[in-house]
Amino acid sequence: MSCNTIQSKLSAYLDGEMSGVEMQSTRSHVTKCKDCQIVLDEMKSVHMILRGLPASPEPSSQLPNRILSSLQDSKRNYVRLGLALAIPVIAFTLLSYPRPAQNKIQDRDQVIKREMSRDQILDAGTDSTSGASLVHFTNYDGH
Repeated sequence: MSCNTIQSKLSAYLDGEMSGVEMQSTRSHVTKCKDCQIVLDEMKSVHMILRGLPASPEPSSQLPNRILSSLQDSKRNYVRLGLALAIPVIAFTLLSYPRPAQNKIQDRDQVIKREMSRDQILDAGTDSTSGASLVHFTNYDGH
């Protein structure tokens, strides 16, 4: 076997994850090859250091509750952020909505007055003796 193949299998060799035949073949190569022996020794040192580390602590029984609480807090923050963004957008939309200018309102009122006056003049009828149109002006206020 080549050194690359052996070195790629050294972790499995150290962990005992090989068949008996593979372990014998790897051991045979490592005893004859100084390069592979150096890599194996380095890996053994790392394994020893890792085994000497304390085991990871068990998670607290409160961990699921803390995670759920954190998620709910995040959800509330997103809702607040949404409102914080929505309010200025709504305000901008309302403020930018076209409002009639004051002079447009006055122009509209004048048009209404003219139309009402015209309608009142036309409704005045005709003179019964001469047949001429009667012109009787009354403004829309009734005067």
